[in-house]
Amino acid sequence: MRSALTGQLLAYAATGAPLRLDPAGATGQGEAVQEGQFRWLVRGGLGPLLHHALRAQPEGVPAPWRDELLAAELTARVRQSALAQSAAELIDACADLGVELTLLKGISVSEQLWPAPHLRPMSDIDVLLPRRLLGEVESALTAPAGGYERMAFPVRPGLHHDAPLRHRSHGTVVELHKALFPEDSPFSVGGLFAPQEVLARTVASSFQGREVRRLPPALQLPYIAAAWFNDITELKVDPSFLPSAFDAVFLLRHHGATLEWDTLRGWLEDDDGMVRGCLVAMLSWLPRFGVAPAPEGFMTWLAGSQRVVGPLQRRLIHWMLDRHLVGARPWSLPLPPPVPGRYSPRYQWRKRVR
Repeated sequence: MRSALTGQLLAYAATGAPLRLDPAGATGQGEAVQEGQFRWLVRGGLGPLLHHALRAQPEGVPAPWRDELLAAELTARVRQSALAQSAAELIDACADLGVELTLLKGISVSEQLWPAPHLRPMSDIDVLLPRRLLGEVESALTAPAGGYERMAFPVRPGLHHDAPLRHRSHGTVVELHKALFPEDSPFSVGGLFAPQEVLARTVASSFQGREVRRLPPALQLPYIAAAWFNDITELKVDPSFLPSAFDAVFLLRHHGATLEWDTLRGWLEDDDGMVRGCLVAMLSWLPRFGVAPAPEGFMTWLAGSQRVVGPLQRRLIHWMLDRHLVGARPWSLPLPPPVPGRYSPRYQWRKRVR
């Protein structure tokens, strides 16, 4: 599906080569199909990235798209500015308490990996804190001087974050995480994403001149893969899951050659196979868009060390991603979409026993 508009944008993200749109019909796609793919990307929040990728070919952009892409670009800049200001204020508030936080998800990768922070869509700010300090930070933020209020949220035991906090004035939302996944998630089995292990593996970084922590690339990669397939498992195929695919592409483009693959392999030894299954499905799919493949030895070990995604399941997952996520087709089949572990009798049995 590299000829689809999303596929072309993924190839741009992987290589940096200027994106030049194929005329409607040149690849067997009519105007209606191309328009549907454009709408899919816009719904996924990737209008600003598409605008950025087409800046060298403005005359090749269909006239009806130009104003919409420009509006998406300007809106994203305003939204990112508000989120960055809130993040800076949050970091300062934690610093006053002597608490060091770790940036997660969009607020982290938008600066780390994307060509410009506003190009990465995000709706809130996610940070990871030591569990013992989370209550102290939340109390400071929800105090009158803190400016935040708790949102209505069905908090349940074992959840990886408490109720989101919304700023009373500018409306930005913050989620304070104590873990990367809920306690009952298959990704919480083993030590790879255990909160104390994650915090110990974070690296020193900065955000607008302020000291923060971030996940290193060797931990960011499996986190992206696991969270991505976790979302597809729960909510089927939706364009809002596209940014995570671009996160992985940008990460591998910038860090693939220097990523500590042996370190990642050592960390994955403590996984029960689910994260490895997600990684093998993702890493074997991305090269079709121009992403440099992971080292052959690592991929051979990865595929052989897990029983969650076999050759048939891998083909089904890739078909789903090509036809539906990249091909801009919502999932309407009666069966749930194929994801790591879903059609593995071994994994389903272990999950039920656990």
